[in-house]
Amino acid sequence: MKKTIALMLAAAMAAVSLTGCVKIIDKGTEGEYTGEVAFDAAADSSSDWAQVVTEITENATDLADLLNGDWDGKAKAVKVSAPVKEYESKANGKKNALILDVEGFDGTVKVQIGSIYSGTDVRDIQSVKNFESFTNQTEWSQYAKALNTELDTQVVSVLGIDDSVVGKTVTLTGAAAKSGDEITLTPVSLTIE
Repeated sequence: MKKTIALMLAAAMAAVSLTGCVKIIDKGTEGEYTGEVAFDAAADSSSDWAQVVTEITENATDLADLLNGDWDGKAKAVKVSAPVKEYESKANGKKNALILDVEGFDGTVKVQIGSIYSGTDVRDIQSVKNFESFTNQTEWSQYAKALNTELDTQVVSVLGIDDSVVGKTVTLTGAAAKSGDEITLTPVSLTIE
């Protein structure tokens, strides 16, 4: 009998402890309880943009010096001023570029002018944030795309570039990468005169 009462008492205590308070957390508010906040690439790139532009501008090498040096083609910070030879529009007008006439280079020098930007060159040449600043590769990739969106919004789209730019001179600072006889420039500052 004492054994039965002890078992019943233990079972009752277990039942009470298992039915403790349950807090229902609304979706999107998990961070308030766990301390983990959802990653926001747009917010990160927006808050970092001025520092990224300053750093790239301070580290920029003249494209001519880069071409005359021992460049492996990997992304570098550059500055260049050259006339526009051609306005190129692809992907239904969303992947536009300016082809520059750069003295001393027989290949193609292409300036990406959006609204779609290929590559991660701007992200790769800055040091404001690095891969370790993010949780995973997905966030690192999203940060690159957000920086490209930032440059489109703040640098390129405000200029309203169209085919009337042919013959004018472009002055830019940004990222340059070389593949074969093609150099792709992604601007962080851009003027057209």
